[in-house]
Amino acid sequence: MDANDLRLAVGERVRNYRMSNHCTQAYFAEMIDISVNFLSEIENGKKGMSQETLYKLCEHFDLSADYILFGKTVPQSESESTKRISEVAQTLNDAELNTLIDFLVSLRKLRSFSI
Repeated sequence: MDANDLRLAVGERVRNYRMSNHCTQAYFAEMIDISVNFLSEIENGKKGMSQETLYKLCEHFDLSADYILFGKTVPQSESESTKRISEVAQTLNDAELNTLIDFLVSLRKLRSFSI
């Protein structure tokens, strides 16, 4: 992949993420401290972004650099669900945590029966 193709692919992923999260270019650009014009140039593959801009993009929007640069994804719902389970689990005592684990194991077994 040459530099132009890379810029186009990165720009498309940035645009797709922004649009799928219903963000305007103005809001998105403001959050990562760049101009709307520069964001437009990134999204259209005309310009690349600095490491600092990539960092701000990933940090502010909780994105993976692997996704932005290479298109490698962890399904967002899986990532969010895992985070939520972890947050809840941290609030449980040992007995409650063991009950949760037993429930999740049972749920997995039940799912395997229904396939």
